[in-house]
Amino acid sequence: MRHQIENNGLTAFDIEAKRLESWRLMDCLSEYCEQSHACENLTSIESVLSYLFEIERFWAYPGYGVMLQLKHYFHTRQFELFYQLCHNTYGQLQTLEYRRQSFVPFKTNLSDLDRPIVIDDTELQGKGSRRSITKTYFEVLVIHPNPADYEAIYRNSLAMYKSERDEFIYDILLVSSAEDALVAILANPSIQACVYVYGYQINSVFDTFNEEYADFINHYIDLNKILEEPLTGLKTALQTLRPEVSHYMISELALVGIDARIREQFDRVLFHVEPFQELHHTILSGIRDRYSTPFFDALRTYSKKPKGVFHALPLSRGQSLKDSHWITDMLHFYGANTFLAETSSTQGGMDSLLDPKGAIKQAHFKASRAFRSKETYFVTNGTSTSNKIVMQANLEPGDIVLTAADCHKSIPYAIMLSGAYPLFLETYPLNELDLYGAVPLKRIKKVLLDLRKQGQLHRVKQITLTNSTFDGVIYNTKRYMLDILAIKPDIIFHWDEAWFAFAYFNPLYEHRTAMSVANFLKTSLHQADYQGEYQVWLKEYGDILASDEEEDHDLLVNIPLMPDPELVKVRVYSTQSTHKTLTSFRQGSMLHIFDEQYNKELFLEAYRMHTSTSPNYQIIASLDAGRRQVSLEGYERVKRAIRLATQLRQRISQHTVLKQYFSVLGDDALIPTEYRDLSPQADNSRLSQDITSHCYRYADMPKTWGQSDFVVDPTKVTVDISKTGMDGTIFRELLINKYDIQVNKTSRKTVLFIVNIGANDSTIDYLIKVLSEIANRLSDSELSGQASDSVQSEQVISLPLHRDYHDAFVPYSGEHFSTVDMRRAYYAAFDEQQIEFVPVDTDMIKQVMNECKLVSASFVTPYPPGFPVLVPGQMITYDILLYLQKMRIKEIHGYNPAVGLKVFTQGYLESL
Repeated sequence: MRHQIENNGLTAFDIEAKRLESWRLMDCLSEYCEQSHACENLTSIESVLSYLFEIERFWAYPGYGVMLQLKHYFHTRQFELFYQLCHNTYGQLQTLEYRRQSFVPFKTNLSDLDRPIVIDDTELQGKGSRRSITKTYFEVLVIHPNPADYEAIYRNSLAMYKSERDEFIYDILLVSSAEDALVAILANPSIQACVYVYGYQINSVFDTFNEEYADFINHYIDLNKILEEPLTGLKTALQTLRPEVSHYMISELALVGIDARIREQFDRVLFHVEPFQELHHTILSGIRDRYSTPFFDALRTYSKKPKGVFHALPLSRGQSLKDSHWITDMLHFYGANTFLAETSSTQGGMDSLLDPKGAIKQAHFKASRAFRSKETYFVTNGTSTSNKIVMQANLEPGDIVLTAADCHKSIPYAIMLSGAYPLFLETYPLNELDLYGAVPLKRIKKVLLDLRKQGQLHRVKQITLTNSTFDGVIYNTKRYMLDILAIKPDIIFHWDEAWFAFAYFNPLYEHRTAMSVANFLKTSLHQADYQGEYQVWLKEYGDILASDEEEDHDLLVNIPLMPDPELVKVRVYSTQSTHKTLTSFRQGSMLHIFDEQYNKELFLEAYRMHTSTSPNYQIIASLDAGRRQVSLEGYERVKRAIRLATQLRQRISQHTVLKQYFSVLGDDALIPTEYRDLSPQADNSRLSQDITSHCYRYADMPKTWGQSDFVVDPTKVTVDISKTGMDGTIFRELLINKYDIQVNKTSRKTVLFIVNIGANDSTIDYLIKVLSEIANRLSDSELSGQASDSVQSEQVISLPLHRDYHDAFVPYSGEHFSTVDMRRAYYAAFDEQQIEFVPVDTDMIKQVMNECKLVSASFVTPYPPGFPVLVPGQMITYDILLYLQKMRIKEIHGYNPAVGLKVFTQGYLESL
């Protein structure tokens, strides 16, 4: 039976998924026994029951009492009661109803769970008041040396202080070892706090289930640190896996006997003499702190007060709508609360986004803690504006900024406005799929070394990279930053994390997000371990690192580098489209800063320059509420999204009909071999194998990724649709027009499905149903009229990569790089006598092949994906013209098919 559970490809994702599947199996098996009174399933039931006894220790609900009662019913052959208890428990776990209660479920769980649940509609209608006082339930992990002896004492003592006035409900689970604590924190998302009682052991007495997460834990946690410092080591380990969780210590020593360094590690230290009242209030206080949404609360309070508006916003409080003869439908559609919360006031409990001193400032602080930044700011007009703020704050005219060639269009626009010179870094191409990848680390190092050789490294101010890319390619952020800092120790890192905000709430992405690496660099570079390793490395490679010989550069680009800890300045900025992957209204964005040379005055000047004086308070409130959500359930929701995306991959790849037309692309398809860690320890090849053959487990992912330069985000599911005969644009229109399924990113051969934190099992089921219907219709040739000529037989078009510029717009160049003065070229195009328009047709392509010089006078940006293939001053090559001619994307900013491309006249170019 255990083998059956673990090899069910759609449920063996991790312990949590196996647990729910085990309860489902037991529910089905016990129902059959109860109805037929047959005994042939008893062995299977006993096997599943034994399995659950092993893993239920990681959850407080349904509790040890329920498990013992089940065992009693089973062994005494009371199958009716056994089935009822199984069925009700499974129902609570499946629907998560037990986490929305108005009472403590563990005082009455046996008396409730082993009785039939009868739902009376009339009774439900009369219980509106009960629903209004429903409270959220969570669990507290207690790491204790003697859980069997003390669990009843802890539970009963805490129960004395619980009351109906408490805003939340909780129960405790006790484990006796560090290993069990690590497994519990990964398996059980409802754990919101950890309590430490010194004396617990390191190793678990239960070996079987610790193996489940062993590779996962070993990838992120140095277990030796726990052995060296059991208290702080375990706390640090648990915090690495779940940064949002609160940590409290119960000490047998007096306050003066506790090392100050240990006290600082914990959110609070309690003392062993009657700690339970304080512990209860401390636990609730910690949840209350994360639950608090300063600005959202202030806005709700403000909206309830009667006001006379003698300022802006006629629709404030719905005043201009209530007596309207023509637009009352707007009031009905949006609802009264929307307009009650509309105001331009920065007083009366509100705050100013441009100069926050109250509720918004507090909301910024809470967001900063959640994302582990030094400073966080809300932006209400999208990450395009966040990118402009970063550029404006950090760059001056004449600075060089390295940026990915496929960066979002807002980045070159922002660089142009700042007067800095971009150095575009080519991404690796996937010509067969019509997709761009990411920027290889070797390319960046080669450019930096070349700049140093040219004597221009001091001009390099910043590097901007997109992580993850639209298609879900994630950088090895830690490795990139270490190597780059070894060459340019004061460089500013700007990570455009527009599609990556969710990654901060799952350890799978640790050291692949901007702020996690910034914190790592701050704490690790000055530790004795790193400094010792650096001195050893310096003896071997120090002379080579300082050399400007070509052969030495060739060596440096191929080995990991170590930065000098005395020279490094940690300067990291992250811009996130919160609304894209977390809960926020459209255009909600956050800007996170971890900068040891942070010039706050200069930053705020840029922030105010690009921020509206009339920001949308609804967006600010949604950012505040979205932060609350991920602070309390971010881990749970992100892990669920990963599980659902994994199921989607498996179900497409294993479905008899679907796999004839659709292929899920994994790391092996989207990342060239040279950028993947193929060592036995990593076993990167397992991703594609596991998708198509057996389960790809959550706990396997870090090991599978290894130390690869790039990995594919499991929540971004790229599907090759070329066997359908349709290109991405046609397929996208089919999905939205016939099935109401929205996708955004397509290429000629692929469609991207993003599984976000709002997805659920029904979402995946519906998509599979739709794809199955399309596949069946294709088999019956019903879609033959919509399909274009076979996409598979199309000529592969090389994606434009290298950018060349007219010499007059190139301020600096070297053997491996060229920069461009976009601002000069951009403003030169304002003179209509200096520009003309040329068509993108076969004749023009032939002229370019015959060395006709064309120089772009504008940005040309296909959307999606939203990065410019041409910038002002760039040479228009044969590859670019052919790419634009073959492109099926209808929305191309900066290009009007009726008149053609805007270019500089030959006369103007000759004058330069």
